Amino acid sequence: ARQASAGSALVVEDDAGWRSILFELLVDSGYQVRLCTSFGEALGCLRREKYQLAVVDLSLTGGRANVAPGTGMTQWEQSASADQLEGYRLLASTRGNGIPTIVVSGMANPSEIEKTYREQGIFAFMEKQSFDRRSFLNTVQEARRMSHARSELDILTDREREVLELLAQGMTNKEIAEMLFISTNTVKRHIKAIFEKLDIHTRSAAAAKALVASSGTVGVEG
Repeated sequence: ARQASAGSALVVEDDAGWRSILFELLVDSGYQVRLCTSFGEALGCLRREKYQLAVVDLSLTGGRANVAPGTGMTQWEQSASADQLEGYRLLASTRGNGIPTIVVSGMANPSEIEKTYREQGIFAFMEKQSFDRRSFLNTVQEARRMSHARSELDILTDREREVLELLAQGMTNKEIAEMLFISTNTVKRHIKAIFEKLDIHTRSAAAAKALVASSGTVGVEG
């Protein structure tokens, strides 16, 4: 059964078969899906529309991981092709817009996967060679929960978000007050407002919401 609307999802994939698979899975997860076949098209969509999820193939296929003759380097390491550069531009754009991004790619070079996490803050990486529909759906649900938690925090003021972040680090009211150069009474007022807006009653519940919202990645599947 299809779920309630989860918002819009952007899929960037130049292979028709994979587009069909991802479209079906995301629609069943409750998303309205925008399909793009090129990075240029996807960048245009990101400028015009808002998305709650992005699923991107960086076109870093397994073939590019072969060692280039006489160099000792992989073809990926030897040259950054135009589509790879555009792929990273796209990830930078989804990150800048706060869109949880799942990379589904044929790339299987561990160092490049790690680089993608570290530099672009992707939510998850899934290899096409070992793609599992159930794992993908679970990852999508995790991303949906994180996106919801982030949108919840949008109702807080900038100062309330600062207080929440410090509270999540385990700081006392006195430590938060010293860090932000405000009085402890002011900290208490901010925390009271945070509790009311987020409909919570404990510091641990507030910390949990902050941690879920700030969570950037869930791991590599495959």
